[in-house]
Amino acid sequence: MNKQKIILFFAFLLVFTAVQAQEDGKETKLRKKYINLSFTNMKMTQDDFPELKSNYGVAFSVGRTFYLHKEPIANMIRFGIDATWFDMNYTNYKIEYITNLDTEKYEYYQGEISMHIGPSITINPVDKLDIHGYFRYAPTFSGLYTDDAFYGNYASFFVGGGSISYGVIGLGIESQFGNCDYKEFVSNNDDEVSSKLKMKLSGWRAYLTFKF
Repeated sequence: MNKQKIILFFAFLLVFTAVQAQEDGKETKLRKKYINLSFTNMKMTQDDFPELKSNYGVAFSVGRTFYLHKEPIANMIRFGIDATWFDMNYTNYKIEYITNLDTEKYEYYQGEISMHIGPSITINPVDKLDIHGYFRYAPTFSGLYTDDAFYGNYASFFVGGGSISYGVIGLGIESQFGNCDYKEFVSNNDDEVSSKLKMKLSGWRAYLTFKF
């Protein structure tokens, strides 16, 4: 574990401690807003090419749950609509081509900005414990940089997952999948085939969530 990870861990711990201290002696409130900090693991597949697996990835998300009814069903279940206003994701891929003469190494840098919307269910069995499940549609702009060329296009993603939180802090995991037909923005190549990349994208994100 490097110094940056240690600093981030203690920063999260301080935020959690401060917020929980403010809540002591207060009633549990309905938490609608969320901020997620994610570790991303993705893969890209393209026809007639080997599958590419990510080296590492990170993401930051901000959103809100709009509950569909005022009183919980059976005093514990609420249905809602999740709206993630802003989701930014970065993923790094390292690739090696091994030939008889040499080994070539290069990288893909993938960035995505998206919004999510979809149904959710929240179960509050005891005290401040919340179990949250959801499935969302995520219209996305996806960009890909490699070999001195930048590709980008609209992508349709779907996101499904869940989290368990106690009070303000929790842990979650979600699955992502979709397609993107990347087009080269600036091309000096007259070969139309080589200026496009049709990719299938899938993977998962594990995240730390803060709810307010």
